[in-house]
Amino acid sequence: MCHPVQQSIKLIRVLLFIIVLGAAGAVYALPTEVAVTPPNGARFVVGQKFDLRVEGKGSGPFSATIAVDGVPLRFTSGTQNSLTTDGVTAAGYGGFNLRGYSNFAQGTHTITATFTDSTGTVTVTSKFRIIEIKHAIGKSFDDDEDKRSNGKPFDHDFRRHDGHSIKNIIIMVGDGMGVAHRTAARIVRYGVTDGTSNDYLAMDKFPGTGLVTTHSLNSIITDSAPGMSGYVTGNHQNNNQEGVFPSHVANPFFGPRVEYLSEFLHRTRGKSLGIVTTADIEDATPAANAVHTANRGAGAGICDQYLDESDPGDTRRFGTGLRVLMGGGRRWFLPAGQFGSSRAASTDYTALPADLVMGWNLQAAGASDPNRDLIGDFKKAGFAYVDSSTALKGVGAPDKLLGLFGYGNMNVALDKIAKRRGTPLPGSTSFVVDDYRAPDQPMLDEMTAAALRVLAKDRNGFVLMVEGAHIDKQSHAMDAERAIGDTLEFDRAVEVARRFADEEGSTLIIVLADHECSGFSLIGALSGTVDDLQNLPSDNLTLDPGAQPERQKRVGVYDAAGFPKYKILDDGYPENFDVNGKVLIGYGASGDRFETWLTKPIPIRDSLLPADLSGELTGKGYTPTPVDRASDKGTGYFLRGQAIGRDQAVHTAADIPISAYSTGGKAFQLFYGVQENTEIFFKLIRATAGAY
Repeated sequence: MCHPVQQSIKLIRVLLFIIVLGAAGAVYALPTEVAVTPPNGARFVVGQKFDLRVEGKGSGPFSATIAVDGVPLRFTSGTQNSLTTDGVTAAGYGGFNLRGYSNFAQGTHTITATFTDSTGTVTVTSKFRIIEIKHAIGKSFDDDEDKRSNGKPFDHDFRRHDGHSIKNIIIMVGDGMGVAHRTAARIVRYGVTDGTSNDYLAMDKFPGTGLVTTHSLNSIITDSAPGMSGYVTGNHQNNNQEGVFPSHVANPFFGPRVEYLSEFLHRTRGKSLGIVTTADIEDATPAANAVHTANRGAGAGICDQYLDESDPGDTRRFGTGLRVLMGGGRRWFLPAGQFGSSRAASTDYTALPADLVMGWNLQAAGASDPNRDLIGDFKKAGFAYVDSSTALKGVGAPDKLLGLFGYGNMNVALDKIAKRRGTPLPGSTSFVVDDYRAPDQPMLDEMTAAALRVLAKDRNGFVLMVEGAHIDKQSHAMDAERAIGDTLEFDRAVEVARRFADEEGSTLIIVLADHECSGFSLIGALSGTVDDLQNLPSDNLTLDPGAQPERQKRVGVYDAAGFPKYKILDDGYPENFDVNGKVLIGYGASGDRFETWLTKPIPIRDSLLPADLSGELTGKGYTPTPVDRASDKGTGYFLRGQAIGRDQAVHTAADIPISAYSTGGKAFQLFYGVQENTEIFFKLIRATAGAY
């Protein structure tokens, strides 16, 4: 047996060892959150540009190293053994950058990086893959005979293609559009007889059909920013971010970039870019084709960057080659203080880091300028400007075109058509477009046709993104008629694109969504008549599960659903959505709402509006959330939403359909089957190379 004194000595030694070990742990705690960009698994086409970055959190001073395949590289910013490092990293972190990197060696490459603070060093690794695209005739995409000369690469007539390579790319994005949106629009537009559709939507008739996953870098459920940018960078990004990889930087515009499809094809092929949307121009889907930011809501900086990085001098050394920009969002183009302006320093971008400017060959370094007259600056850069449907019809085919048709989002097809017909919707005493101070707005098909007239002048070809934005926004609002109406408007724009492809040749069109919204579902058709439905007493207080609301009893399912019939007028839209036997829509990712099964007289108030106009609309009875709609609250029955929160339906993780059409070759075949969203980028590049 051990002597008590010896036991005490052993115990003291153990305690001292624990104390020393704990102290050592405190002294030698290593830096945390050490990361390298691009993230593991990133993929790039040969020669595509992207930024490398090493960052970490800890106790400075900080230093770092980086190597690719064992070859050390030199950072373009980040002072070694300092607290400030690159000067743009968030407090408590150190950051080191190599801007504008590209790699021309096909295959998998390994990044090895170290990050050191006062407590020690952490080593991290990341792998990225370089994908070489071969022309149909066997040459590398970046090894053509038309190399750079005098700063303008590939300066020859691309109309002399080999008969297989695609000259023009048209990306049609029905934001939030799932299979059920398309089905509902088809039934409304064409109807069904004896189980057979009487006709099909333009997008339904495209021969290349597949499914696309929609996950972002940090979630199975994406928002529109990484949803769109995944298609045009070949890489996943975090929600809320577009054209950048995640990082801890003090300004969202300073993050590590990845080159867009538009930038790559403008730089290497001289192609131009067009962006058309029914949303506010600063919104995620349009911006995720041209703007690099970690904050999709920074509207002043986003809209400035559209112009600042459009390469207005057509140097083909940087930027997107932007030639067409149309949608809503005039609020970001008006100097601060004017009615309808939303410009402010808080949403602007300050001067970009010097090494970012140099690494990406930028000519404009950014500035915080809330008083900027951005419309005037677009005009100085050669853009013709239009602000109405009438002006758009009269502009012809200028070399460049800026169209801003609303202060925030444009209005939906249902409300634009009501104004054109001169007939307010039932229950409404005014036209929505008048209330929004935008009485003369073009339809999406008209905007698409105008964009194509401009872009067709580019002999090198173009990339055009066309977005039907309100399929998503009205699904968020659980407004079935407006969502279906905008799907119909979007399909008319698809038909315009198809006609262009047939006439022009060598054009690829893909139709897809960035994600599905609301769990939109065709649950049945109205049983009984609309008059009966309208005459039912209010059941908005029927909350007892044992008492079935009368309006719920009107959902006809199975045999009771029948075949709805809508009268389509010459403008291509239903005379009225409230017909006997109408399609009824449910939402699997719903928020709270009162359901009437009837067309809402007015939409909910948009969130993307200048404050002064938003205040006007509030005074006219426009509410910000579906559950507060006066038209529904008085008569509809209450449905508790499944999604967190109560104000709107949400995106889902469901795969979305893709439809493809091409002329001058069979590029549409690239899009068969189930594919990852980031695959779309590489397939589009393959199409331009004839590699299919």
